[in-house]
Amino acid sequence: MKKKLWLGAVLIGMTIGVSACGNEEKQEPASETASVTVDFINQTGEDVGILRIRPTEDYDWSENLLQEEVWKQNYEMPVSLSGVLPDLEDGWQVQMKFLDGTEETWNAVAIEDNTIAVFSLDNGLPNVEIEASDDVQGEASETGEKE
Repeated sequence: MKKKLWLGAVLIGMTIGVSACGNEEKQEPASETASVTVDFINQTGEDVGILRIRPTEDYDWSENLLQEEVWKQNYEMPVSLSGVLPDLEDGWQVQMKFLDGTEETWNAVAIEDNTIAVFSLDNGLPNVEIEASDDVQGEASETGEKE
């Protein structure tokens, strides 16, 4: 009888020990926090009323990123993301709802720090071009001149 109690106590102790280890692992953050700033430029030919992003279709859309009521054609707008950001090889999704009631979604948008994303509609299809910001271009041209 004492052996059964002792064996039961050991099994309970092992179960508690294993579950405690699991809790410690869950409390550690999965990845580090990051901060990314990208300049979005609207060259869609339309004024935008709502701008939202998400990492993939598995996520909900963000809140409206516009700080003004309207993001006008040819205007530039900084977008800042911070916190634990997913590491995406395929890019983000960007959704714009235009003032005329239509909307478009851009897929595979590379949101990287210190870049410019130029959004346009080519023959009605969403297109985005990613460019280095002026600061990065200036550094690159200086490096190119030295070589």
